[in-house]
Amino acid sequence: MTTMQAKTAKVLLVGLDGVPSTLLANYMEKGLLPSFKKILESGYNLHQMDASIPDVSSTSWTSFMTGVNPAEHGIYGFTDLRPGSYRIFVPNSASVRAPAIWDIIGGTANGRTSTLHEYYRGVFKRPLRSIVLNIPQTFPAIELNGVLTAGFVCPDLRKGTYPEKAYDYLNSIGYLSDVDSAKAASRKDEFFNEVFAALEKRMTAYEHFMKNEEWDFFAGVITETDRMHHFFFDAAYDPGHPDHEVFVRFYGELDRIVARLHRLFMDMTDGTGFFLTMSDHGFTVLNNEVYMNAWLRKEGFLSLDGKKEYFEQVDAGTKAFAMDPARIYVNLEGKYPGGCVAAGEKEAVMRDLKERLKGLVDGEGRPVIREIYEGRELYSGPHSGVGPDLVCLAHDGFDLKANLKKDEVFGRGNFTGMHTSYDAHCILPKGVETGMRLHIEHLAGLILDHLKNGIE
Repeated sequence: MTTMQAKTAKVLLVGLDGVPSTLLANYMEKGLLPSFKKILESGYNLHQMDASIPDVSSTSWTSFMTGVNPAEHGIYGFTDLRPGSYRIFVPNSASVRAPAIWDIIGGTANGRTSTLHEYYRGVFKRPLRSIVLNIPQTFPAIELNGVLTAGFVCPDLRKGTYPEKAYDYLNSIGYLSDVDSAKAASRKDEFFNEVFAALEKRMTAYEHFMKNEEWDFFAGVITETDRMHHFFFDAAYDPGHPDHEVFVRFYGELDRIVARLHRLFMDMTDGTGFFLTMSDHGFTVLNNEVYMNAWLRKEGFLSLDGKKEYFEQVDAGTKAFAMDPARIYVNLEGKYPGGCVAAGEKEAVMRDLKERLKGLVDGEGRPVIREIYEGRELYSGPHSGVGPDLVCLAHDGFDLKANLKKDEVFGRGNFTGMHTSYDAHCILPKGVETGMRLHIEHLAGLILDHLKNGIE
């Protein structure tokens, strides 16, 4: 084992995908998370934090790791369209246009830059080493000064891990990048077993790399929280729910793991290390899925050619279409092959869309849309041109979807939980001054400032 030297500059970040601040506060109050409560009592604050918009993991985790908005880092969702076409693709690590925290401190930006990178240019006189485990949107693994294994989506552990010796270790312990969520709907006992097994593998791997590698920045994400929430969030607060007990037991295991990582880190740094936990979005109970492309069709904005696939179905006369989750694009002439909206008509189409979206209600007359943003309000940077024209946020309970196959506007799937943008969490040392309500883009700067101060 490598002998670790205590360094006050060290940072340990534990990512808890989709864990809401309100759930943590509620479970601590009920005595279900004794270790979290003990950590807070030892000098930390629990903050409610805003996620990226849209509040999907690929966008939000990329906003965290780069410290900039999607118009700088280029990731607006799990899927996007090839420029000048309706051809869909899945962005990966090569699609991220801004350097991550570990690139900025490790000297591996390799020509990529951002406003955050420029702010810290020249600050780190020596390259700092990072261990980055299970963060979404990092596949395939790109060379860095340290160790990385990718999070969701990671179809190939070998291609998702750098360097080779790290893959050899992970493969030897049967490490899981993710669980098989398909089991949750029909084979939930198998799903629960896999979730608990994945948690144990995660802890084993994280402890191994903490103890056996040199590092200055360590980020490890637990994804199983998000998977439990999507399928079983209706059990979170309901003691009568048949899956409430296993949900609470899962959080008890999470409590144990976070405590173990925190204790190990404090021992390694003589209590001086910078420890934090965070999530990429919050969660709430889902009541209805809302199929935005079905709504656009009913309102006359969208026509589809069912003989084609995916967004190549967008047909003549289409004024607007939606991509997950409720990113709305005006079908502009010159931007898309079948664009029929002239540049001078775009503002009128957007006004019409916004007015009608405000009137979207469910069968009981409840409004669906909480906020409507124009892309230019949200995004600023060199990649703003490929971003959505409008982005909608729903009231709690309404999960906005862009499924092109749906004919009805409202429906239900297998999920019982949905993302929220306003209820992500962050646990930070009390001495860290945030100065404002936390946003996920702020954390990279806080981490970089701590690392910078440690080497000055």
